[in-house]
Amino acid sequence: MNMMKKAMIWGISLAFVVTGVRAQSLDDAKKAIDAEQFAQAKGMLETLVKNKPKDGENYFYLGLVYIHNEHLDSALAVFDQGIAADPKGNLNTVGKGIIDLYKEDAAAAATKFAEATGKLKRKDYLELYHIGRAYIDAPNPDYQKAVEYLDQAKAKNLKDPLIPLALGDAYFGLKNNSMAYKNYRDASVLDNTLTRARVQMQVITRGSYAWQEAIDGLKQIAADVPDYAPTYRELAETYRAWALTATDTVAYNARNREGVNYYKQYMDKTDYTVESRIRYADFLVYVKDYEELQVQAAELAQLEDVNPKVLRYLGYSAYENKQYQESKDALDKLFTRIEAERIIQLDYLHLGLADIKLATQSDPTDEVLFSEGINQLKKAVAADSSVANDLNDVGKELFTAKKFLDASKVFEIAASTPTSRNFIYDNFYLGYSAYYAVATKPVAQRGEAETALLHKADTAFGVVIEQAPTTQDAYLFRANVNNLLDDTENPKGLAEPYFLKYIEMVKEKGDAEIQKNKSKLIDAYSTIAVVSVKRGEYQKGRDLIGEVLKLDPGNTWAKQTLQYLEQESAASTGAASGQ
Repeated sequence: MNMMKKAMIWGISLAFVVTGVRAQSLDDAKKAIDAEQFAQAKGMLETLVKNKPKDGENYFYLGLVYIHNEHLDSALAVFDQGIAADPKGNLNTVGKGIIDLYKEDAAAAATKFAEATGKLKRKDYLELYHIGRAYIDAPNPDYQKAVEYLDQAKAKNLKDPLIPLALGDAYFGLKNNSMAYKNYRDASVLDNTLTRARVQMQVITRGSYAWQEAIDGLKQIAADVPDYAPTYRELAETYRAWALTATDTVAYNARNREGVNYYKQYMDKTDYTVESRIRYADFLVYVKDYEELQVQAAELAQLEDVNPKVLRYLGYSAYENKQYQESKDALDKLFTRIEAERIIQLDYLHLGLADIKLATQSDPTDEVLFSEGINQLKKAVAADSSVANDLNDVGKELFTAKKFLDASKVFEIAASTPTSRNFIYDNFYLGYSAYYAVATKPVAQRGEAETALLHKADTAFGVVIEQAPTTQDAYLFRANVNNLLDDTENPKGLAEPYFLKYIEMVKEKGDAEIQKNKSKLIDAYSTIAVVSVKRGEYQKGRDLIGEVLKLDPGNTWAKQTLQYLEQESAASTGAASGQ
């Protein structure tokens, strides 16, 4: 028997006999995709495309690998090649529709899907399955539409376990866990080696917050099928989700460490390609392991034409590790490498924060760089208002460093975001920092800019009083702000109503609160007294100074001022009687 005939009988290729390399089929490539070994799958499919250039299905699965690794242009080129190679096939048209979904053009996708499914023969179901799968995996999933296509696929083929597996994912996305579990179980019955179905049932368990039960189930799967990589990724994700429920830092850190360890095992079970390392970096962002993230990102950044996302993570991690210039350098480079529509709110946030840190390290502040940072923060909040939650600590740090004007500019962004969880607090600190930015400046140096700041402070304290009317210090500082806004020579008494409200609120709480706020009460009474005297209301001034002396009988200023007022009163009375 010659070698060629033996090869045919044994069902193996001659290449295997000659080279000793195992023949790799489309099924092998599909298994590699399922095990998330995408580099292996890509290599197999490129070989299959080369060896079977007329088989459109090989092009399709190669395109799916490119899509998974976010190389949409390469995927489109491969699908076009597939259509040219196999014009009668429909899968590559489906592939082009999937790209439209990933580009968030649902209408174009629907047109291509209709074109592909309009040509199906009676038993053709893979196109329907892959359309359903695409609606699950797309950036903006449409789980109901996925169910519709998958039900059509199931009606044509009741034996392919991937259909109930995908239906399980769709129902899971619809938060119908009972139907999801049923479909995962059906998939397992059809193929008891389908590890992903077992894994997904544990993901459902995790969704009910049964953390330990899910972990135990996943560990059992890992013991049964040790080379199946997704199990380790789900273990990592389970520990990460569990960490978010931790009530103390020790538990939070311990669970995240377990998650990182399992993710490393996931990496070892896959290809450790650039794409998989980027997914590892994604995970490190979630668990806030910035030291490991910076190591990974720095290594990846050395590669030419690497995914710009690496620069993002290098920028984030360098910032969190207090390396602000490195953070700025990485993010500036990211902004030149990435399309404007792909810049996300966290990019703006971290670049803005790095700019602010660098600008305020010098004294005085580098105003140009600081303004750039503020603009980036505004863009971040415009893209996602929840980013405003992250600005409070930054503003407080600047306030503590007595950089009051800088602090006010940060607080102003958050204070302009009503959905911020710190909205009232941020408005208070906007008023607080704006007031001190003016009050700490010599009177001779105050101009229109300072007046504008005081008006901002007045408005901010007004918001606090409206939203939280029991905040007594808001009345006190609004009074202080209005006192600075008043005409020093001919005052209108702008501050008085706020001082009086503050005094009333303190007194209502009793002696303990009065003693606690004694110095503030003295300032309030004294300021109103001075304004009253300037307005010619001498008796009112004397009465208010009397309140100061009740609080502090030895107050030198009050005694001297009262004595002066008595003398002035006596002099004016004497002058009047002598007329």
